[in-house]
Amino acid sequence: FLVNRRPPAAGAREQAWVFQAALRVHSPVDFVARADHRAVHEAGEGPDWDELVADLQHRDVVEHAVGHNVSVHAVCGADGGCRVAATAWLPRAAVHRVVPGQVADVTLGMEDLAACPSGQATADALAGLGRHYAAWIAAQQATEVAEGRRRETLDGLLERADVARRRIDAGVALLARDPVAWDAFRLANRTIAAALRQRASHDGGPRPELAPAPTWRPFQLAFILMNLPGLAEPRHEDRKLVDLLFFPTGGGKTEAYLGLAAFTMVLRRLRQPGIASAGVCVLMRYTLRLLTLDQLGRAATLICALELERERAPEKLGTW
Repeated sequence: FLVNRRPPAAGAREQAWVFQAALRVHSPVDFVARADHRAVHEAGEGPDWDELVADLQHRDVVEHAVGHNVSVHAVCGADGGCRVAATAWLPRAAVHRVVPGQVADVTLGMEDLAACPSGQATADALAGLGRHYAAWIAAQQATEVAEGRRRETLDGLLERADVARRRIDAGVALLARDPVAWDAFRLANRTIAAALRQRASHDGGPRPELAPAPTWRPFQLAFILMNLPGLAEPRHEDRKLVDLLFFPTGGGKTEAYLGLAAFTMVLRRLRQPGIASAGVCVLMRYTLRLLTLDQLGRAATLICALELERERAPEKLGTW
């Protein structure tokens, strides 16, 4: 502990204060690494699921020092050993960027999906998504985890992943058997593509028609597909679920839920092009003012793109 034992100063008290004080500890041998076992050993009979998942995912993360009323920066070598630790008033951490990958034999281009000639062709272009996800789930079974709660947590996560995989396949199957749902999916893809092209032209970007062809990130397309049956079928079991889509800032959450919003609005108009489809269709709720303004702009771009679709096909979509 660092204690300021200077006597209080008369007048300007800050003259006796200590600013930017720091402690730095050097050791000739490695500090003992300590893992966090709270979720495993202290959860009791009713463990918190989030704690168990965090314990599994960060099972290789250890701490070498703990600060009291201050953070600590541990300097680790290439072998993971730590012999230097120092206090840090402004803690920092390296956060890996999430970079979307490509999925073989799966069509991710929005305009390519919109151009598919039939629902079956669209289903064929997307069928690989569920297959690749199933292969990934099977590979995770080989993860080296000791028996006990971590293994139970891993098995629980993989069971949930398989539920999501089955829902993705159900969404693909819906497009093959329901012509109206397929038409709504096709128009939603074209609408989101138009909105993204328009957004890319802002702030000095190229004209919309010259912008790169918009594509879905695999998780976006998977999230949309797994929710299609619940949106298209009023009595579907998925109506009882609330799905949480979590990705770091800039990961693409907005496009995913705007894709679902476009599908929902177009599907309602296709099924009931008259006044019966009027009214509130999608609710959006934001907690921060600046976020609300940003998302409002994106939603407005989406509505403009939907209006263009209505002008292209007034016999299908009627008037908004």
